[in-house]
Amino acid sequence: MAAAERWSWERLRELVRGEPLPCMIVDLDAYDANVRRLAGIAAAHGKYLRPASKSVRVPALLRRAFEVGGRTFRGVLCYAVGEAALLESEGFDNLVIAYPTVQPSDLELAWEMTQRGTNVTLMLDAPAHVARLADFWREHPADAGARPLRVCIDLDLSYRPVGQHLGVQRSPVRTRADFETVLDAVLARAEVRLAGVMGYEAQIAGLGDENPFAPLMNPAKKLMKGLSVRDVAAKRRAVAELLERRRVTLELFNGGGTGSIRTTSEEPWVTEVTAGSGFLQSHLFDYYAANENEPAFCFALQVTRSSQPDHVTCQSGGFIASGPTDADKAPVPFLPPGLKPTKGEGCGEVQTPLVVPPALQGTLAPGDPVFFRPAKAGEIAERFNEYLLVQGDRVVGRAKTYRGLGHCFY
Repeated sequence: MAAAERWSWERLRELVRGEPLPCMIVDLDAYDANVRRLAGIAAAHGKYLRPASKSVRVPALLRRAFEVGGRTFRGVLCYAVGEAALLESEGFDNLVIAYPTVQPSDLELAWEMTQRGTNVTLMLDAPAHVARLADFWREHPADAGARPLRVCIDLDLSYRPVGQHLGVQRSPVRTRADFETVLDAVLARAEVRLAGVMGYEAQIAGLGDENPFAPLMNPAKKLMKGLSVRDVAAKRRAVAELLERRRVTLELFNGGGTGSIRTTSEEPWVTEVTAGSGFLQSHLFDYYAANENEPAFCFALQVTRSSQPDHVTCQSGGFIASGPTDADKAPVPFLPPGLKPTKGEGCGEVQTPLVVPPALQGTLAPGDPVFFRPAKAGEIAERFNEYLLVQGDRVVGRAKTYRGLGHCFY
């Protein structure tokens, strides 16, 4: 089925007929095509692909990605220890937690998973992290032969020309000396074992350079991203050379995201790349010059009333993505084409008024569905218990989100 046929209002309207709205729809053919495309990029450069769970949050869809992506897929990049424990119960292994934690409840879960034989790795970026994690492992009651805690060092890859910080505020490990300080702290403690290094270039992977909501900034973004690609590669190369000189062997050297998978895959020292949002292709990821993915999901709201001939109002819709609260973080009306949110209300908690173009006036009645694309791929899962899985003209299944499985991870 061609994309134009896949994403037609008439088709989607029939698919959700009789379904309670709001509801989320995933087109499995589009999802599979995106997974194959991203896996193919990684495989072409001899890399593994580690999916980012935060951009999916539906175990059945993560499992499907592994089935479609085959041997190129390895492990999961999780965002919380509790989430990793849920994924372990769903049959996943090789779980890297992308964000540091020293919370005792998290460490208890990590301890239990590790002693069960699950391959779980915690992130760190400071000697203080090393001390807290190692001390917990040392003080925890254990039988003889307890497995050490696997850890991964988070390398900062922000672009910092002339003292300016362009990127996200993540790790303080910004120089080779910073890295070596943390490395020494890890190697000094028998309770922890260095499994890998991760470096996420957010200012490349997470920054659209063809954003229609701020078009005047696009040329500057493209320039900065081009300069940053070289800077990032140099930083990762320096760490790889340091590890080789110190004779430290890693299991994984992780980098990238959907928005930088091609450039990251070209670096010889990187062993695996990450992607997640591109599987489902939320609308923020359309705004990349290098984007090749297609929309694979959307949500439906019901029309509830019309306050005047050129407006309809839908129930719910305020599914705003995290980050700076710019216009691009809101859902966009998708089908039927031509609808636009009002400037005064936008997408609201309990209602979303839409401006109706002349060609559509009088065609939408109470109860009709309007389809929207969310800005980000993962956060929207926190608002739904399940996703409708569709192929062709049929609903072929229903997949529980973390929320639908009774979980909420912060």
